[in-house]
Amino acid sequence: MRTALAALTFALCAASPAAADRFSLSYDASGLGFVPLGAMTVDAHVSDEDYEVTATIQSRGILSLFERTNLTATSSGLISNGTVHWRSYNLDHHYSHKRRVIAMQATDAGVTAEITPNYRIWGNPPASDEQRRASRDPVSTLVAMAIDVGESRRCSGVYPTFDGRFHYLMQLSGGDIDRFRGAGYDGEVLKCDLAYIAVAGYEQRDAGRRRIPEGEVWFALMPDTSFAPPVRITTPLSAGAANIRLASYRRARVDVELTATTP
Repeated sequence: MRTALAALTFALCAASPAAADRFSLSYDASGLGFVPLGAMTVDAHVSDEDYEVTATIQSRGILSLFERTNLTATSSGLISNGTVHWRSYNLDHHYSHKRRVIAMQATDAGVTAEITPNYRIWGNPPASDEQRRASRDPVSTLVAMAIDVGESRRCSGVYPTFDGRFHYLMQLSGGDIDRFRGAGYDGEVLKCDLAYIAVAGYEQRDAGRRRIPEGEVWFALMPDTSFAPPVRITTPLSAGAANIRLASYRRARVDVELTATTP
């Protein structure tokens, strides 16, 4: 990856400035409108050429009584003409006194995944090599959505995703402009319908996961950036809904002058 980034930088041969944004975001999750479920933090570094995002999720409140969850996911890759090309995805997931670590890499030859402990069942049917190659990891899918919405100001697109076992589609549609105030952000948002479509890697006991109802995601439409991070995600449940809402927001913008070096 470093070689690819160095080659890209040299090819730009710059004397022109490039901009990079760093976002530090935190979210609170609740169910039934008020019951605390957990917290999420996102640290995202996004430029015109590449990105690196780290997300953490930790259960709390009533959810911790049933299954304690502590998850850290890191993803990085390149951005070319506004298109996200993921290269690396790492997941460290602690849950119910268990732990699973996933390390995935995307290369021209395909997608490799080291999973510890490995899955015993891969679903019927399992995700194919072609489906893996056509997908992004879950974090990179969020980055791709945020960039597409930030550039087009539209809710449109289907995003194939592979998380190490499950292959699914995330689809954006609809689209209403509204205003969001709070948690350090005051500005326009684009409210999109969000659909989860299960494709491969599932088994009979995953029936509930296959039928996730359509939800909603609000993207912040900020000036001077093509990256529109989500400020709210709503997913319907059998009783009420699960809401993930922005709790704090910080953005730092850095102008980086690219210069070609002579060996």
